[in-house]
Amino acid sequence: MILLLTLACTDKDALQDSTLDLDLDLLTSEDRPTKRGEIYGIADEASNTLLVFGGNDGPIVDQTPKATYLDETWVFEPGTGWTELDIEGPSARGRYGQGYDGEKHRAILFGGRWRKDGGSGDYDLYNDLWAFDFGTRTWEELDDGSDGPPPRYYGATFWDAENEAFYLYGGATNADPMAIKVADDFWKWTEDDGWKEFQTSGDAPSQRTFLAETFDTKRRRLVIFGGQVGDYWSNAYNETYVLDLDGREWTELNDGDDAPSTRMHGQLLYDQARDRYILFGGHTDIGDGNDLWELDPESGEWSELRMADEFTGNGLGCGGNPSDVPADYVEQDLTAPERRHRGVFALMHDNLWIYGGMHAECSDHLDDTWRFPLDGAGDWSELIEARTGESCLRQDADCDCLCY
Repeated sequence: MILLLTLACTDKDALQDSTLDLDLDLLTSEDRPTKRGEIYGIADEASNTLLVFGGNDGPIVDQTPKATYLDETWVFEPGTGWTELDIEGPSARGRYGQGYDGEKHRAILFGGRWRKDGGSGDYDLYNDLWAFDFGTRTWEELDDGSDGPPPRYYGATFWDAENEAFYLYGGATNADPMAIKVADDFWKWTEDDGWKEFQTSGDAPSQRTFLAETFDTKRRRLVIFGGQVGDYWSNAYNETYVLDLDGREWTELNDGDDAPSTRMHGQLLYDQARDRYILFGGHTDIGDGNDLWELDPESGEWSELRMADEFTGNGLGCGGNPSDVPADYVEQDLTAPERRHRGVFALMHDNLWIYGGMHAECSDHLDDTWRFPLDGAGDWSELIEARTGESCLRQDADCDCLCY
């Protein structure tokens, strides 16, 4: 796809507009990040840059990621590709929260967790706040967390331009991975006043974490979908709730009726141009997904935007192992990305962009890059093929089970 864009120069002394023809499928760089999950992607159209920090690229054993946390900063530029930046920044971590400050063209990163490579026992949890400047391509610590919310991972976070503030809802506060503690507190951070906690009211969601979340900039409200109580084996949710920033009041927007299947770790975006919320993938109660859905913010009605893999209803068991996934567990759509959760899912240049994430059934992380045009003029395009994490059918490999 060739796109005519007006981009801002990233020189820190003077941002000058330049118009150019940008081929969204062109790759001139051969670099790419390793496989990883527990990450976000934060896009800045003015600099034609998608930021990815850290994550976990450790091995997955029995569908449980083993810790190998990273402190790398990567950027993806449509028309160029991936570049690793040799800069200082936050310590190694994954499962952080994020936001985007469009006025100052910076990505905001909060909290997360870390454990030494291959280690066991408690994690180190963080509550520090960092900013990445897309113009200078440098990190700055905004707050060390000493007077902030308790350290946590997978908080629902966002930046509100009107208040020039970063917000945090919930997350998990347990350092011990076997003793889940789910928070439902709500915090606001500003550069002048630091952190302050607020009470919320209304029809609030029940205790849950591993949410899909986004910020509706038009209505100025946090949107959350799905999630799970945090124990990994209970069924997930599929309701949609919104939290109004002005009144700090919760409302249930959709009770799960005609909604995407129950899931945790879904990925949600606000498509401001078409005034809709877009959901991709996540981990359902029977496996990872790669479906695309849209939600009308006014009616609260979900509709499927793009069909993908479909579960057949067949049970587990393959090759003599009752836990292995058989090849006929799903009917696979090879024109769509592999099923996944907790990879990059970002919106830039009227396209959805995905990279990486975990594929639970294949017990591996992914390292591919895809885009999906939102104007309805095309379908998924694979820019960089996965080297790991895909099913045998997607790899064109001869296997007895889904992945081996």
